[in-house]
Amino acid sequence: MQCEAVDTGLDPVRILRVRDGGETTEFFISMEDRRFLLLHTNGRSDNTDRIVGALTGDASRTFDNVWPRSAMLKRPADMPGNSLGGFGASCSGRFLLAEEGSDEDAGGPDLGVVGPLAEGMQSAVEARPRIKRAAAHSSVRIERGSGTDPRGFVQDDAHCTGRFAVKRGKSVRDHPRLADACREEYARAIAGVGGRRIGASETDGVMLAEGGQFDFRFGHGIDNLDAFTDGMFSSTAPFNTWGLKFAIREGYFGVIAADLHAGARMHFDIASNLMRVYLYVGGCGNAVLRLLANLQLHYDAGTTCKRIS
Repeated sequence: MQCEAVDTGLDPVRILRVRDGGETTEFFISMEDRRFLLLHTNGRSDNTDRIVGALTGDASRTFDNVWPRSAMLKRPADMPGNSLGGFGASCSGRFLLAEEGSDEDAGGPDLGVVGPLAEGMQSAVEARPRIKRAAAHSSVRIERGSGTDPRGFVQDDAHCTGRFAVKRGKSVRDHPRLADACREEYARAIAGVGGRRIGASETDGVMLAEGGQFDFRFGHGIDNLDAFTDGMFSSTAPFNTWGLKFAIREGYFGVIAADLHAGARMHFDIASNLMRVYLYVGGCGNAVLRLLANLQLHYDAGTTCKRIS
């Protein structure tokens, strides 16, 4: 893969040309916020997804996706003027097992709903606690304007990796406005996480500890702590964490870990009903948001962390 950045004459905008597999794809990069870059393209999604995956998956570049958790992903549909046009949910089947008590994972396909039934299906999922715990949103279709006026209408699919895809409509204003609004909300969440990093400061000659932990709680707890920790700290996607675990007592592990995107130190205390995470000074808040989003998607959709707004 070969990348070339081209100046546009506008300071916050560059053109990125990527040659991959004999094809060239162009992105416009918006750098108004240099921590949260926006890439715009009309390239084919199979090419662009692969390119963005290569950029964010290479630890040497230290780029990462944004990781909106399920509640944040649903929020844009509630913004003034927007409506829900559909959603996708990742369903592990973990909480859909027969009441008789078989411990075999039921598995099953992901759920996808678009069109007029979306609002009703969303309400049905919210009303069934066991289904709600098993179905974390992986995408949301957001509509703005009227479908009878294509120039005043846009239909966007927002994905859990931070990708926005225009499905219908020609409103050239509303699509970037949606992306900007979501970026701003995510930036606020990152700032809140960063404000709780563990460190020390000096005031009037006195060293003071600062920061705090993040308490992750699970809808149904952790059944197998060994398997859970081995999977989470295996240095692979989607968690991208590496760690050494040690037993504190029965049913309680400590893990000295590193976020592989930033190479920053983290510490975990893990029991069946609680995972306590410490992010140290120098660490990126995205590591904590990545944990929450992927725990909801791949382990337990009922995972919560009160310290993340």
